[in-house]
Amino acid sequence: MNSISLKETSYSILADIAKAIGHPHRLELLELVAQGPKSVDTLAREARMSFANTSQHLQRLKQFKLVKTKRDFTTIYYTIADDSIPMLIKYLHQTGFNLSQDFKHTLSSYRSNELIKTVSFEELESQEYILLDVREETEFNFGHRQGALNIPHTKIKSSLTKLDKSKLIVAYCRGELCSYADTVVQKLTDAGFNAVRLKDILMTKSA
Repeated sequence: MNSISLKETSYSILADIAKAIGHPHRLELLELVAQGPKSVDTLAREARMSFANTSQHLQRLKQFKLVKTKRDFTTIYYTIADDSIPMLIKYLHQTGFNLSQDFKHTLSSYRSNELIKTVSFEELESQEYILLDVREETEFNFGHRQGALNIPHTKIKSSLTKLDKSKLIVAYCRGELCSYADTVVQKLTDAGFNAVRLKDILMTKSA
């Protein structure tokens, strides 16, 4: 194989992978699967899609080896095929924020409308805080940020006594497009806590 064939073949393969994730539903499903193994039923519910449509998109992702499956008795679970995939998703978000005014405006407008304050790890260097993971326990157990405490967003009201009101609470969930952390920050603020959302995107970048 010469260098021209190498480039033609390789770029064609990469373009096919890009096409596989180049659909809003498939991209969302890939982000959900990156949180840990999930069944089609669970993914369909979380992505607000029909079972048939969810299954079809998952098969497309599996065709290009972006996800893989494992069976537990009668249930099939989907999971990411490689650890590079969460990084791919994160950098796609970052690129969108850096280059697309529409994407940046959408994020900024949502957080502004919800009156949710966000902070980066860099802004927290000199502060004492509690890092709060508000995803479900199964997702937390699959992987989480070092030092994080897990209280699922659905249980936050019944778990307020586990938190120290004298410390800043920094909540995060599945990424910048996940609203669970925003909801938790609002509930904590209403309960008298000093709470903020962790930035998953470098908001200082300009488009």
